[in-house]
Amino acid sequence: MLDGMFVFNAVSHAYNLTDENTHNTRHAQSLRDLLLILHRDWQPGIGLSAMEQTSDWPIEILARTLFLESDCDMAATHTLRLDSYFKDGLCARRKTVEAVRRWPQRFVGYVGVDPTMGLDVCLRELDEQLEEMPQAVGLKLYPAQIDPIRSWRMDDPKLAFPLFKRALDRGLKIVAIHKAAPLGAVPLNPFKVDDIDIPADQFPELAFEIIHAGFAFTEETCMAMARYPNVYGNLEITSAFATKAPGMFEELMGQFMYWAGPSKVIFSDGNMVFHSQPILEKLRTFKFKDSTLERWGVPQITKEDMALIVGGNYARILGIDIEAAKKRIANDEFSKERARTGIQPIYSNWRKYIKEGGLAVSA
Repeated sequence: MLDGMFVFNAVSHAYNLTDENTHNTRHAQSLRDLLLILHRDWQPGIGLSAMEQTSDWPIEILARTLFLESDCDMAATHTLRLDSYFKDGLCARRKTVEAVRRWPQRFVGYVGVDPTMGLDVCLRELDEQLEEMPQAVGLKLYPAQIDPIRSWRMDDPKLAFPLFKRALDRGLKIVAIHKAAPLGAVPLNPFKVDDIDIPADQFPELAFEIIHAGFAFTEETCMAMARYPNVYGNLEITSAFATKAPGMFEELMGQFMYWAGPSKVIFSDGNMVFHSQPILEKLRTFKFKDSTLERWGVPQITKEDMALIVGGNYARILGIDIEAAKKRIANDEFSKERARTGIQPIYSNWRKYIKEGGLAVSA
């Protein structure tokens, strides 16, 4: 809880960045290097070394980092299908399944498919993953792959629309599409926010998350959020501007509030790449400067607004009752340990695990 506000982190990761899991290609190595640089340079003084990061992150350490070292109450974890970069897609399916089975009171899970493999493969894999994890709430997608470079569009009626219909028919509530943040030195076009409108209109029962909202194409993102009631901006990576570039974060939030309002913004941070607690501490005290209020003509952000952003909006989309969720976690293993220790130091669980030899790190 953050000053009484329920925190629901909408994207968290247990990456496998080992040498063995990273394809030995220029694009794959470049993306891994980019993730390591983000971890180091966007949160100076608190992160781990590159050697420590290039490991296979256990889902248990992700859970402990989220719920013992920060004010996060619940989190989503995604099955990632960056198969052309990493042999297990970067966040393996088995980790998502482990999270939602071991801690259903804390985690929700997303299945993942790769549309560049074709519709038949996607539908089969979607059904297989939902048989294994029927409690999944969302579908995670990437717009492009590498080696060879290839892409697809959200508004493709022959590929995307049957996939969205199957997701809806199988009970999924949300489709998360990675946008705005290119995966290294690859073509920018697939990451533009120009193919959300038609699927949002055609599938009003589904919510669509624009992941990394505001990292680029902010105007297009805001217009989509403003025009379609089922399009939301997910702050993964962009929430780290609150600590890395506070002025940029304030500008982004001003635009989001002007065009779409507090009910359309979803907090996430991509933990463990970024640690949740420094970002949440900034959100705890976040206020617009007078110049921002004048520039965007928006009211001052309130605690009620921030409560929607850090957890209320995401819980509403998923149909999760926050008061019931509070009761489910009130006496679980994390709440009991947190009561004994207080909030634990940043990345202390990861460091302890590595020190004790629990992780095989790359040389």
